[in-house]
Amino acid sequence: MQTLFHRITVHFIFIALIVLCSSDVKAVGNPFEIRVFDGAAAVVQPYVLISGKRYRLQAVSSDGSVLPAQWFLSGNLGRITAGVSPTLTAVFVGQGSLICRVGGVEQRAKLRVVPETKTIGSTGGKLQSPAGVAVELPEGALTIEQEIGIEIVSPPGLPPTPHRFVRVIRISPGNLVLKRPGHLTFLFGSGGFIDTKPQLYFWEAFAKKWVPLQGSENTVQGGVTTPINHFGVYTLMTTVPEDLKRSERLQIQNIKFSPRVFFAPDRHRLTIAYHLNAPDVRQVFVTMDIFDLRGRRIRQLLEEVPRYIGPNLAQWDGLTDAGVLVQNGRYLLVIRARAGSQQAMHRKLIVVFK
Repeated sequence: MQTLFHRITVHFIFIALIVLCSSDVKAVGNPFEIRVFDGAAAVVQPYVLISGKRYRLQAVSSDGSVLPAQWFLSGNLGRITAGVSPTLTAVFVGQGSLICRVGGVEQRAKLRVVPETKTIGSTGGKLQSPAGVAVELPEGALTIEQEIGIEIVSPPGLPPTPHRFVRVIRISPGNLVLKRPGHLTFLFGSGGFIDTKPQLYFWEAFAKKWVPLQGSENTVQGGVTTPINHFGVYTLMTTVPEDLKRSERLQIQNIKFSPRVFFAPDRHRLTIAYHLNAPDVRQVFVTMDIFDLRGRRIRQLLEEVPRYIGPNLAQWDGLTDAGVLVQNGRYLLVIRARAGSQQAMHRKLIVVFK
């Protein structure tokens, strides 16, 4: 009798443990749901987030209650701001996990950060990134449709002392040289910078250095715009080089090539940096042509394009206007500038070596 009672008791305890364990597994397995919102709209899993965009986070129980939670992000993809309304700002392109803890329970959701993209064709168009950067291409800048992308990236090199990065972005495809220049705009808000003037820079990959670009500041909108004829990595910094001493007449100064000998043009681009100087104007109209030594023009990079007094640059991909890669040899760069009745011209020899 005692043995039978003992067996019944053990059996009952065993069943009770199974029920309790099953209950615990169910409670821990799905006690809440991770939700991600783009404004008021819910983002559907799998989560694909845009570089530079901010998203709202919620941990929601089965009865619809919003739970206090701890949020984490695996991988170097962005940053999370804690508080009553936690937010996630997607930053770097890649894959990772969004981690949420409520009490002692943890859940994960896979996510992917991608660039802001838009397909733009020969009629032109504008791509606006949530990172506060816009690229506007005129008609004829592209000969075929291209998927243009903007993403935040890590700085490829240190800023010039004592400069400080505000934002570093990549515009892709990085090897693209435009047929007609477009405009790049960095927005920083109507508050602007009180003590410093913002300055745009381009990362010149061959020389591994930041090259300054002169732009036009919009103090009302809070932004800086500069014309560009190529894509790549750009940044906005909070300090600027010393202003050029104004010349008595319109001048094209300090033309520099990187690399100095344009080798392997099928893989590299030639960066042409130069300064514009004039006594009374802010904007100059620039034409930039490349000739062979017989005097035949093989490529026009710029035609009466507005540029600002100060540092400027353009790039050449080694192609002729017909899209043919040039041969080894020497070529002549001719830069002409016009400001009202003033005109200036500068020539410099380009050596191409495949």
